[in-house]
Amino acid sequence: MKSKGNRFVSIFLKTAAVVFFIVFLSGAAMAAGGPYGRIPPRQQFEKMREKINTLRIWRLTRVLNLDEDSASRVFPILNKYDRRRADIEYNQRVAMRNLRMALANRDDARIETVLDNLEANHEALERINGAERAELKKVLTVEQQAKFLLFQVRFNNQIKKMIAEARRKRPQGGRPFAEGPVQ
Repeated sequence: MKSKGNRFVSIFLKTAAVVFFIVFLSGAAMAAGGPYGRIPPRQQFEKMREKINTLRIWRLTRVLNLDEDSASRVFPILNKYDRRRADIEYNQRVAMRNLRMALANRDDARIETVLDNLEANHEALERINGAERAELKKVLTVEQQAKFLLFQVRFNNQIKKMIAEARRKRPQGGRPFAEGPVQ
């Protein structure tokens, strides 16, 4: 049987490996080509999401102190809504790139179309998030719900920081997704 110290080291090393892989993939995905940034291919985008979700599930299990039974009820809910969000989030990235191009080309009709698309995506994400919260309320205690909300905010900020760091370390000439003139 492993001691607590050995188990901690093992968990730490696994987490560090996952984080390194996420940062490496993020950096590679964010090396841009062209003036409006490169959107990673859908397959690469999905691989990045998968790695991030693995890390999130591992950390969330600890934060919420989930036993096997609770985890078997919580994670199918999270996975269901994560899959729904993935398509919309990918479309958001593409739409933002299209918006930057439309602005650069001063194409008002295209700008309006893209803005409508972004608004529809935002509303769809809100519906998905609301449905996820409603389902989680049925299986999590009030304390776990609060911890979940705080965890989500903290985890998303950590991932954003890792991606930003990967962007700063990418080779010269690459441009991040969101870069470009704002008019």
